[in-house]
Amino acid sequence: MATMKCPRCGSENIMPNLRIRDRYERGLGQDLEVEVQGNPGALIFKGAHRETLRATVCGECGNVGLSVENPKGLWETYSQRENS
Repeated sequence: MATMKCPRCGSENIMPNLRIRDRYERGLGQDLEVEVQGNPGALIFKGAHRETLRATVCGECGNVGLSVENPKGLWETYSQRENS
């Protein structure tokens, strides 16, 4: 397995695939998501595709990179929307 390196400082102290949480009043929360709406003009049933955000964090300088597990699903919804 290839070692990950920080693009900012070159450190190998990388923490991949960390959850990004939003908390509510009583400690309840959820993972943050990215959403693409297939039909943003609709009143309901907007055809939303969501993917959970994950973070990769450098343990030396604190650089953060964001990613989603299934970018192709987001892209398909976005490209169908733009081509209709």
